[in-house]
Amino acid sequence: MSQAAPAAAPQGLAAYDDRPYFARALDHGLKNGIIDSEKLEAMRTDGAKGIVQIADFFGTAHLRTDLDEAVKRMVYLASLYLEHISDGNLGRAARSLQENSFLSHSRGGSQMLKALYAMPTDSTIHEAAEPHDVREFLRVRTLGDQWSVAEFRARLAERQACQDEIEAALWFADVMELPREALMGESAESILDACLLTRVAGRLEGGLLSAQEIKEFFKAVRRAKKKRAISPDLLEDVPDRHRAVAERHLKRIAAKDLPRIADTGIAFNDLVREYHDRFHHFSLSSEVSDYDALVTDEWRRVTKGMTDTDSMNTVFLCLAAGRPPKPSITVAEAKTAVRAIRADGAALKTVPEFIRRSAPHQMVDGLIHLWEHEFHPEMIEQLILEDTHEDAASLDATVRVLAEHCHITRPAKKR
Repeated sequence: MSQAAPAAAPQGLAAYDDRPYFARALDHGLKNGIIDSEKLEAMRTDGAKGIVQIADFFGTAHLRTDLDEAVKRMVYLASLYLEHISDGNLGRAARSLQENSFLSHSRGGSQMLKALYAMPTDSTIHEAAEPHDVREFLRVRTLGDQWSVAEFRARLAERQACQDEIEAALWFADVMELPREALMGESAESILDACLLTRVAGRLEGGLLSAQEIKEFFKAVRRAKKKRAISPDLLEDVPDRHRAVAERHLKRIAAKDLPRIADTGIAFNDLVREYHDRFHHFSLSSEVSDYDALVTDEWRRVTKGMTDTDSMNTVFLCLAAGRPPKPSITVAEAKTAVRAIRADGAALKTVPEFIRRSAPHQMVDGLIHLWEHEFHPEMIEQLILEDTHEDAASLDATVRVLAEHCHITRPAKKR
């Protein structure tokens, strides 16, 4: 490999050497007696072998174009590795060239890129995949779109941060006995938040908080006279390699989650629902009873345990009329509701707001569909609002039709 003489720099300007780092390190080593003639000859021999190997890997070792490209790829890989391990110190790089084979430097650059490619690009938990074919990645990165050492390190730092999050999340998930299959597709941040908030609530292992436990924890936070302090021993068992990630998430929980939980201006049931939804994804054993525990007191009070379609329609009718919701009403109450809707219009937002606020999670979508696609268009729009007659006969007729879809009770006949 011939060494190129550096171009003379204009007087008064610093020389800018844009040669590959390998060429600069080699030149520096030869000029300063770091690299001897024996090593230079060995590098020529190694280089010839490496060029053929690289050309064969990406194409064929028999085409001139492939061989020319292989030279560029090999020099880039060696340059990337040398500059990275020497941290830009040419003397250190030259000594590495003298003490190690040229091919080891080329392979070092290749291993750097392969290791980067194997790292996650985000913090989502994925199934263990088959070994990736990195050929196309290396093809692009070693010739067409070569990263500088600074660019490589920036991407390495980004991916390392994602990997640190994932490894910490998996450690906490194992301690909390969360099944790995339940974590797939979830973000490491969400898993860490769920596990750490469970620790803040007082449980260090054995599963996340159930719906009822979330309720009790939130009530305790709101009842506390002082801001809830996080115990310094909370992360005592966490391995050092995961400590920084855990501390960062714990700080965010202390700064954002706990004040939000303590804020009585936020509807308690909405808050419980939100955090339960964030937690329950990670437990494949979530049972219907856990959802039942989440059902709000308002839902129990309003429905009195009745969840059939007619009961739900009756609740919708009351809410649309601006009346207290009930699963069953009298004829007089039904007439009052019809008059209110005809006079003031239906309170359209009230019904979906009540459903989302109070209904069991697994029933929300079905109830919204019942209201938006059945009861509202058929009973409110077509039956109640289209008939503008105010006479008693019209009102009686409307209530009779409503009684086919709602629980409307008539007074018992006197004997």
